[in-house]
Amino acid sequence: MAIVSINISVTNPPKPSALLKSGALVSQGGTNLTAGTYQLLTTATDINAILASELIQSITWEASTSGNNVSLIELQAAHGWGIGDNVKVTISGVTPGAYNGTFTATVISTTAFTIPMATNPGSATVLGTVSPYAAAELTQMNTSFWAQGKTRSVYVLELGEHASDSASVATLAAFIAEDVSMGNTYQKFFSYLTPRSWDTEATFKTLCGLYTNPNNLVKFFVTTTLLTYSAWVTKAFPNVMALVESPDIPATEFSMAAPFQSSLSNDPGSSNKVPPMSYRFMYGTTSYPVDGNSEILTALESANISYIGTAAEGGLSNMMLVKGNMLDGNPFNYWYSVAWAAINLELDLANEIINGSNTTINPLYYDQVGIDRLQKRALKTMRNGITYGLILGQVVGTKLTTDDFNTNFNNGDYAGNAVINAVPFADYTAANESDYQAGKYGGLSAVMTPKRGFDSITFNVNVTNFVG
Repeated sequence: MAIVSINISVTNPPKPSALLKSGALVSQGGTNLTAGTYQLLTTATDINAILASELIQSITWEASTSGNNVSLIELQAAHGWGIGDNVKVTISGVTPGAYNGTFTATVISTTAFTIPMATNPGSATVLGTVSPYAAAELTQMNTSFWAQGKTRSVYVLELGEHASDSASVATLAAFIAEDVSMGNTYQKFFSYLTPRSWDTEATFKTLCGLYTNPNNLVKFFVTTTLLTYSAWVTKAFPNVMALVESPDIPATEFSMAAPFQSSLSNDPGSSNKVPPMSYRFMYGTTSYPVDGNSEILTALESANISYIGTAAEGGLSNMMLVKGNMLDGNPFNYWYSVAWAAINLELDLANEIINGSNTTINPLYYDQVGIDRLQKRALKTMRNGITYGLILGQVVGTKLTTDDFNTNFNNGDYAGNAVINAVPFADYTAANESDYQAGKYGGLSAVMTPKRGFDSITFNVNVTNFVG
């Protein structure tokens, strides 16, 4: 018989949430993945294994008496489109090169389609491949994403090929609704890089509008145009960043993929603070030309529409993001900080409660000592947010009734600081008599101000002729 018995309990810190680092390139038929599934890309070349494409069997140019000349493309295998459909396709690898490019094809059989071609390029001596346009756009997204940096992996979310953008949006809507249904602990994606054609799709704006509440940790990165961006401005969505691409971008570029990657590369830590999104360097991107476009660029900035500019004002040759605001006018970092606080407060408080139920040395009970312990854990979380460059000010802990706390808040006593209030046990249970029996405590609350960078500065110079 042992003289001494040892009881061992284990207390573990929480595993950091990866949600803020998780995003998806949205594909609508550009891959061979099953609709509704997703694939992780860890390198720039991983996408090659999943891109949708078909080998060409033959190409024949056909003249028409009406002048609507076409080329007939026969594939080696069935393409999966409906006969009579008009689909956007990209042809590559064919000689002569006039057959290559992006066309609107008319499907005439399960393996063939025609594309408009006014003049005869000649006999095809080398046969290439046909891909849905979505595959070409997905390739652009992938190229620009990895050009920005290789520190973060990204997913491809395949929605499947649909007859309309609205059908694709509906598929994404169903996916997100399911993704967020169990809360951020189980949520897969924080942000989505969407196809260009969704810019004018009304149902997509409706989808964005469903997730404007700060509790909804979903962000959309949207490409718009000079002709269409005003429709986004009127919405002022806090969860959408919109960008107008330069008219000079090459065929390989998808400009919005660069800030999308940069947003996912944030990795908050004491020695790895989160810098402002405004004016971050953008690599592998093309700047919007300045000459003759000053009014356009000023209008975009005023409307919280981003674009790729140059850092020439700072004596640098880099491309940079101007300005990186969400459509509601707040910088990306503002809502990123809010999301970080929401995720980590939940994570740390849940960790404290679970560990407190699994130790005989220091159990967590619903009393004043337990409330103080939860408050201290929340204060530590906010202190980390300040250290990581996400939250402004100093950490302050208060133990006030809700009315007293609200009075102080309205008087501006907490301005510029991170405050955690915990309503005392006696006050809370007196005001909420049934909560103790239910094990429910709703007396914790926080006030925080997200950190932000400078959008602009004004420097005043007084020139004087007095020398004495």
